[in-house]
Amino acid sequence: MSDSLIRRLHEAGSAGPGALAQACAALLAEARGVEIAAAVRAVAQDRELARLIAEAASAERLAARLRDLAQAARCIGCATCCRTSSPTLYAEDLPRLAAAGLGWESLVTLRAGEKAHSARLGGLQTLEHELIKLRERGGACAWLGDEGCGIYEHRPLQCRWLECWSGRHAGQLGERPRLNREALLAEDQTALALAREYEVKLPAAHLHQALADAAQGKDTAPALALLELDHMLRGAISERYGYSPQALDLVLGRPAREVAANYGLELSLEGETLVLRSKS
Repeated sequence: MSDSLIRRLHEAGSAGPGALAQACAALLAEARGVEIAAAVRAVAQDRELARLIAEAASAERLAARLRDLAQAARCIGCATCCRTSSPTLYAEDLPRLAAAGLGWESLVTLRAGEKAHSARLGGLQTLEHELIKLRERGGACAWLGDEGCGIYEHRPLQCRWLECWSGRHAGQLGERPRLNREALLAEDQTALALAREYEVKLPAAHLHQALADAAQGKDTAPALALLELDHMLRGAISERYGYSPQALDLVLGRPAREVAANYGLELSLEGETLVLRSKS
């Protein structure tokens, strides 16, 4: 840490623990290359740094600890990866799901041919393969809580593999077999049959094309028809077979209405007429 940074810490220290903690987070964000919210979390997670702040330690000691955190070749608890998305699951994660007590409602299927956000590549990408992911909440993994990961001991392979400090990323897991619905639903032949039938009645490629056309200002009728079909199928399956809407996010994949949002489209009711239009 340079003399200017030590000076910033000294000035913040004179304003009290709160200002000092904020300054530490800002400096860590700059040095580690993470967002400020992630740095705030890392500062709060680090017991040694928290102790130094509470004791109003010297700027030099604080700077040394911040330097160690910024250069640490290990996870510092900033949760940047957890806040960006939830992990994609691999075949070897199946026993981990059971050990963590995660049922179907905890998972969601992203079908091949749909658009989905890619944390690694950035922006929306058209999926080449089906992905099974842990459910998200507000764009972050649903199991990220105030105290960290709620399933840390049984966290999936992708979580174990990622190392932001070394450059190790999910793209390097390409040779590992991914978890799929055929394996997940194998013990429930009804669910598996429903998943297969849905793929025939509402192919992801057809949905993609209809939504892409609608997003480009073309006729929205084909997309609306598929959105209505998806809604009808989910309601009928839930009523007849008892699967919850959350479980159907795994069995059938994400609802078409949710997929449409990734094309910049939203569904609304104008009078008694359903309308699909650009969110912008």
